[in-house]
Amino acid sequence: MSTRRTYRRTAVKKVNSDLLLALSQKYPNSCPRVGLDIGKREIVVVIRWPDESFESPWSVENPGEISKLVDLLVMVHETCGDLCVGMESTGTYGEAVRRALTVAGLTVHRISGKAASDYKEIFDGVPSQHDGKDAAIIAELAAYGKGTPWPYQAPTEQEQKIAHQTSRLEAFSRQAQCWGGRLEALTAKHWPELSGLLSLTTWTALRLLSEYGSPQEVAADPDVREKLRTWSRNRLTKERISDLIDSAKCTEGVPPNAEEAEWYKEVAEQVYDARREVEQCEKRLEAILHDDADMASMLSFLGATTLAMVLSTVGDPKNYDSSGAFLKAMGLNLKELSSGQRQGQRAITKRGSRLARKYLFYWALRMVNDPAIATWYTRFKKVGNSKSPNSEHRKMKGINALTRKLARALWYTRVHDVEFDPEKVFPGRPLDKPRRRRRRPPQ
Repeated sequence: MSTRRTYRRTAVKKVNSDLLLALSQKYPNSCPRVGLDIGKREIVVVIRWPDESFESPWSVENPGEISKLVDLLVMVHETCGDLCVGMESTGTYGEAVRRALTVAGLTVHRISGKAASDYKEIFDGVPSQHDGKDAAIIAELAAYGKGTPWPYQAPTEQEQKIAHQTSRLEAFSRQAQCWGGRLEALTAKHWPELSGLLSLTTWTALRLLSEYGSPQEVAADPDVREKLRTWSRNRLTKERISDLIDSAKCTEGVPPNAEEAEWYKEVAEQVYDARREVEQCEKRLEAILHDDADMASMLSFLGATTLAMVLSTVGDPKNYDSSGAFLKAMGLNLKELSSGQRQGQRAITKRGSRLARKYLFYWALRMVNDPAIATWYTRFKKVGNSKSPNSEHRKMKGINALTRKLARALWYTRVHDVEFDPEKVFPGRPLDKPRRRRRRPPQ
């Protein structure tokens, strides 16, 4: 690059291929590196030569000029040797160019977006960040071996089915949560007694609210008792049904007008439909995974939904070289901020798949009730510096610790093809022995 207007971009269609070929011939068998900064409409490309010089950035229209870019890079690859293209794993805007590069036989590496951000001031001593500089940083990090192979691989038919159902499940789960918040607010205004008698997440409550839309209509319908019995499939007792009807008659809530009642019905219907879709997605995932004999061992203890989320986000655990790599992919690896006499507490990084971490967290919440783990968790959450002897201030830390342990157990059972045993989650540690805590140096 020239020192003046270093990052001025050149349209890729204006790049002189003859000059580029002549320049490439100066570096035979040199393995140049290319950095791509991906945007929705534009891809910024920078070539780094082995003598640590850079070409001025190219501007590539995404996706219209991808084929032109690939042709130029293939020409450089054939002239110089093993050309490597570095990319950030930012969204799906780069999937088209990644596929085109892989089909053309070029090597593609994934560069961490955090690493590129941290390197911005080291690169040129200026804490600025823009597309041209980002592309140059990615190329340099790829030259230093900071990337990991990332070729495009078309998913199998089963992977496509799992990804489809997990995407639908997460979308409808968010929709149910969003509309559920509105339903809670409306109930607190118009029928505040209802949530104390019947959970708003039950099918009976949703059918009741979508059918009537106000407690006044519930109290006025003589057939509501029979409907409640039918909707609950005889699970509601006569006393509970009577309490519901009495609360509708004597509610302290604000009576809704016609428009508010219609909105009340619509919100309840939206929650009902979204939760039905979530239920259907869970059943389909269970059917898909039950047909795969290879997944039967994990399905028995992990559950269809959690297993599907792990497979669709971070992939099969046996594809990782170690349990630590598997934890890092989900953001469950630990970080620590310590300096001098200050010993900072360790915490998970959360730099990984949010959905995989979320559903493994749910798995840990279920496993807390297992007798082999309950004793450990009861002791763990009470140990520490607390004025109250009955304090349980380490509940969340205990769940996070258990999530990490279960993730390692999941990796081990998958790689070594053994049955999951809750008693082996904490091997070699007697559960009745108090846990030692590290002494901190005096301040």
